[in-house]
Amino acid sequence: METNGSSAPEASLDDPLEPGSRPHVRLEALVRGAAHGPSSERALAGPAGERAPAGDGAAGEPLAARLARRTVRGALYEPGPEEGYLRCTACAHRCVVSPGRAGACGVRFEQDGELRVPFGYVARHYVRSVETNTIFHVRPGARSLTFGMFGCDLRCPYCQNWKVSQALREPEGDGEPIDMSAADLVDLAVAAGCEVLASAYNEPMITAEWARAVFTEARRRGLVTALISDGNTTPEALAYMRPVADVFRVDLKGWSADQYRTLGGRVEPVLAAIGEARRLGYWVEVVTLVVPGFNDKEAGLRALGAEIARVDPDIPWHLNAFYPRYKMRDRATTDPAFLVDVAGVAYARGMKYVYVSNVADSVRELSHTRCPGCYEVVVRRFNYETQEVLLSGGACPSCGTRVPGLWGPAAA
Repeated sequence: METNGSSAPEASLDDPLEPGSRPHVRLEALVRGAAHGPSSERALAGPAGERAPAGDGAAGEPLAARLARRTVRGALYEPGPEEGYLRCTACAHRCVVSPGRAGACGVRFEQDGELRVPFGYVARHYVRSVETNTIFHVRPGARSLTFGMFGCDLRCPYCQNWKVSQALREPEGDGEPIDMSAADLVDLAVAAGCEVLASAYNEPMITAEWARAVFTEARRRGLVTALISDGNTTPEALAYMRPVADVFRVDLKGWSADQYRTLGGRVEPVLAAIGEARRLGYWVEVVTLVVPGFNDKEAGLRALGAEIARVDPDIPWHLNAFYPRYKMRDRATTDPAFLVDVAGVAYARGMKYVYVSNVADSVRELSHTRCPGCYEVVVRRFNYETQEVLLSGGACPSCGTRVPGLWGPAAA
C-alpha cells in the first residue's frame, strides 16, 4: 500500500454507498425475538414510553444479540418501497431494511413491522476536558462527560475507537454494554462537575433516539449537549436532534468519491449536513484528520476549506495529525509543517478560525483562538487544555470584535 499521498487504500465494493441500498449486515435469526428477551428490574424508557429491557442471556452470547435486546421502537424511519420493508432515515445510507435484517450500521433492525434501535446502555463514558472532543468554541476549559454506544455507519480503517465502533465487524471488538438510564448518565455528569455532555466514540446519529433521551435530561439539568459525528446523516435526523442538541461537531474525512468509498460512504451528504446543521442553528465545528497516503493532497484540502468557508467562514476548522492505528499502522504520522501550510492557505482564503492539533510539541500557536479583528489571543490552549480565557462578553477585550461560539458564563 502506498504511503506517499498519491493513492488511497483499495475500497471494498460490498457495502451500500447509495441512498436506499440494501443493507449488508444480516442478523437473520439472531435478532428475531431478541429485542423482547429477558428483562430485568431496571427497564429504561424509550421515545414513546416503551421500555428497553436490560440483563444478559446465556454465557458466550454474541454481542449483536446482547445489543438487540437493548432496543426500543425507533423514531427515524418510514415505510419502505415494498410491503414489509422499512427505510431508516438516521444516516445518509437510508437503508431499506427487510424483515429480520439490520441496516449498514448493524444496530438498527426490522422486527415485527417496526424499526428497533439502540437504547438504555453505553459502551464507554469518560470525563475529560471538552477540548478533547476537538471542540474549541464551546465552554473552553469545561469538563465534559463523553459517552458512546456500539456500531457505526462507516468503517474507517484508521478509527481510534474501532473496538467500539467496529465491534460488530471485528473479532477483537471490545467491551460490554453498561445498562443505565438517561437520568443515571446525566447524574454522573453533574456529579463530576461537567458543563457539557457529548455523544461520541461511535456515530451518534445511528443511536439518535437514545442521544435525544439523554440530551433532553441534560438540557433539563443545564448542560450543553454535543454530537460528535461523521456527518453522514440526514436532514430528518438533524431536525430530530436539534431541539435538544447544541453542537454538531463533524469529521470531514476527505473530498473525493474514492476516499469516501474506502470509508463506506459519500462526501456529498457530509457537506450537505454541515450546511443544514448551520442553517438549523447548531454550533458547528469541523475536523479533518490528515492521513498520509489517503487525504493529504494540498489541493484537496484547500477545496475542503473552501467548502466550509462557503457555508460560514466563522466555522472553526481543525486540521489534526494522524498517528498509525487500527488498519493503517503501515504509514508515518502527519508532518506538522504540512498542516501549518494548509492552515495558512485557509486563513489567506478567508477562514477565521483554523487550528492544528495532535502536535502540541511542534505547533503551539495554532491551538489558540485569535481575534479575527486584531489577531490577539483570546483563548490560550496547550494539548487540548484551555490555559486562559480572555474574552469579555464573548468579544475581544482589545478591539471589541465578537468571537462566535457558545462561551458560557465563564467567558461572558
